[in-house]
Amino acid sequence: MFNGIRPGTGPLTGIAVTMKSADFAFANLEVPLTNSKTVTRRKSAADLKARNQFVLKADPKHVASLVNAGIDAVSLANNHAMDYGAGGVAQMRGSLGKSQIRFTGAGPDGDAASSLTVVTGPNGFRVGLLSALAFAGRGALRKCSPAGPGAAGVNVLAFDGRIDDAARAKLASWVGSAKLRCDYLVVALHWGIERQPKPSGYQKALGHAVVDAGADLVWGHHPHVLQPTENYKKATILYSTGNLVSPLPARTALYRLEIDRHATSSVTQIPVLISGGKSKLVPLKARSMSAKRILRTTRRFGRSTDHA
Repeated sequence: MFNGIRPGTGPLTGIAVTMKSADFAFANLEVPLTNSKTVTRRKSAADLKARNQFVLKADPKHVASLVNAGIDAVSLANNHAMDYGAGGVAQMRGSLGKSQIRFTGAGPDGDAASSLTVVTGPNGFRVGLLSALAFAGRGALRKCSPAGPGAAGVNVLAFDGRIDDAARAKLASWVGSAKLRCDYLVVALHWGIERQPKPSGYQKALGHAVVDAGADLVWGHHPHVLQPTENYKKATILYSTGNLVSPLPARTALYRLEIDRHATSSVTQIPVLISGGKSKLVPLKARSMSAKRILRTTRRFGRSTDHA
């Protein structure tokens, strides 16, 4: 959430060392990095006045913030990526590409938005990333400009809040084919209800279905607060990882995953404090032991640890 934060102020400097210590670092890029002035027409004046919708952007120079933090790939399928239209997304994609940051989730058409991006690390290990906006209602999805044939936008999963045979077939095709092209597959889903510390029933059903389709990690965002983590089958579901940085103060976290080939062997939650548009690690002495290791071999959702 770089909106309202000046570039060059080091918004991610306080967590950069930790991010760079990983073989791979991913983040959700919530707002378009653009200087475009062409605002989306999908979000009406009435929506904005009622604060049911928001139109956001941030300075394109924040690409340097991502580079300096060691971020390798970003998810773009969210409810703000198209706030400044096709031009805004095109400028952002171009800037990310020039900086060698991988991306997926929004683009000039449906194929580009839904495509797999792959980051290759040590020993040729390939981590793939898919990205989708997955609100339960089609009305909310339409306001965010879904991509289509010849139409710029974000990749969406429009299942009307239920997982039926058609939804499972769609996921099997999209997720299953991507899994064949990487060693470990991350599926980023922008979903859920803002400020809710617990995942909705639809999040749980969709998360399980995405794992059934072949995902190794389901990585959720949009609620802007932390939600529980679940170990489902041999995969991990992070229902909401909160904000990485924001102009508003918050307590949040980084998630460090240790990957044993095709499975997640452990997840560590690293507490982070956002203040003054900057993120910094919570000092070790201030962390609770229960927040350090939140998942090893738990099997049922009810046994996962909730740090909201």
